[in-house]
Amino acid sequence: MTTQPTDLPGRNSFTSTIHLPFAVQMQMLERNRLSVETECNVYGLPAGARMEAAPDAVRILATDVETLGHWLEVRGGTITVTQAGDGVQVWTLRTSTEAELPKFPPVTVLVSVLVTDDEQMMPEIRQAVAA
Repeated sequence: MTTQPTDLPGRNSFTSTIHLPFAVQMQMLERNRLSVETECNVYGLPAGARMEAAPDAVRILATDVETLGHWLEVRGGTITVTQAGDGVQVWTLRTSTEAELPKFPPVTVLVSVLVTDDEQMMPEIRQAVAA
């Protein structure tokens, strides 16, 4: 038995953009990257250690919880927590940019950080964890 991309549960970037021409995907990727970079510059948001743009979202990989907290404070959103193993968790904030113009619709931003199981967390971050 093999799994096809369309067999995967839920919407993801692979199944949502696979049928678009490559040039369109690259335009979407560049638009998303520019929108998030602009948001970072305008609101003083940290871009994290690494920023990866995709046609459907921009992923920010942070090295500290303060980056996640700053994005939460400015943009709001919900946080999911996933066990990564060996006493480590991945905390991911799902938020979006502002809609500036029709040409630049809101972009989904995923800010992720690794934390240890026993790390102290700001109450505001804990309250944003999705139930």
